[in-house]
Order: sequence, then structure tokens, then C-alpha cells
Amino acid sequence: MDSAYVTAIRGGLEYTGWDRHAYLMADLYDAINTLTYFFALSKSDQPKKITPFPAYPRPGVEPVKKPDKPNPLLARLRGEDAPAPQIGPGSKIPLPPPRP
Repeated sequence: MDSAYVTAIRGGLEYTGWDRHAYLMADLYDAINTLTYFFALSKSDQPKKITPFPAYPRPGVEPVKKPDKPNPLLARLRGEDAPAPQIGPGSKIPLPPPRP
């Protein structure tokens, strides 16, 4: 058990209850999930469909978020200014014209 002083030094109330044992248990959880993920990859016929497990949430660590890519079609439908579309070789449906 940590004291209120140690919790305050670490960064606040989100660290309450996080002593060295809690960090070790979180690391064990992540290690077991990693082993399970690799075992499932080795036994799967379609390994691209298997996604890794997320890490156990720890205090002071923000979860990794994917950067949002702008959707030009949705922006045009909303009437917003969208970046110029780059139509690739596989694109078959053109974007609608901008609203007047």
C-alpha cells in the first residue's frame, strides 16, 4: 500500500493502488496476451484477421489512437471545404461536385 504522499508525488489520484505488485501484474497480463496472440498467429489459416490484444491500461499512459484521416466525400456532402481528391487507379466513383 502506498501512502497519500507517494501517490501525490507520482502524479495524483490515478496512481492510487499502483504499487510495484500492480505493475508486475499488468506486465504479466500483457505477456500472457502477447503469447496468446503469437500462438493464435501460428495456428491460424488467416493470420491477417487476428488482431493483437490492447495493453493493460496503466496510470499516466495515454492509449494510442489512430490519426483521423479526412474523408473527402463526407466533407463534400456536409458542405465543408475538402482537400483536393486524389483519384487512384482503383477509384471508380468520383466525388460529388462542391455545393454552390
